[in-house]
Amino acid sequence: MNTRPVVLVLLLIVLVITSQFEWKQQIGEAAEADPAAARRRQQLLAREDAVKEKVLAKSASLSF
Repeated sequence: MNTRPVVLVLLLIVLVITSQFEWKQQIGEAAEADPAAARRRQQLLAREDAVKEKVLAKSASLSF
């Protein structure tokens, strides 16, 4: 078995994985720079929190 192709494939996999992390980081930084996107994200988080509170309140009232 020739080790050179195996090493090249492993290096290619490492390159692809690390580039994916870099792209996600760049996209996140670009999204944080947009104030409208930050506002939408805050609204979404507030809605998620409200739903979680309702679910917890409902489950607490059912268990007693």
